[in-house]
Amino acid sequence: MSRVLSFWNQTITRIRPGVKSVRGQDIPDWDNADELIIENCSVQPNGTTLSQDGRVLGISQGLTVYAPADADIFAGDRIKYQNDVYTIDGELQRWPSPTGRLEHIRFNIVRWQG
Repeated sequence: MSRVLSFWNQTITRIRPGVKSVRGQDIPDWDNADELIIENCSVQPNGTTLSQDGRVLGISQGLTVYAPADADIFAGDRIKYQNDVYTIDGELQRWPSPTGRLEHIRFNIVRWQG
């Protein structure tokens, strides 16, 4: 698939946990995560929220990622973008194209501070 749009020029890193067994249960092992660089993405802001009860408790930053259709990304992975690590918020949406030129995966990522 060729990208004809010049704004698909950002790079993300997919972080996927390894697996370890604790008391007979397989759980994610983020200390032994696998990283994969994914190019030809478009990352766009989608909003921020402020958590407060008279004082600021935390701020979230959300981004929407448009990645190539064949990108190895799943819900549960984490995404590193511009040196910050985000969690995937919700399920990935795979968008096929009738022409095959703009097929992509769309998903939201979020990061909390505070």
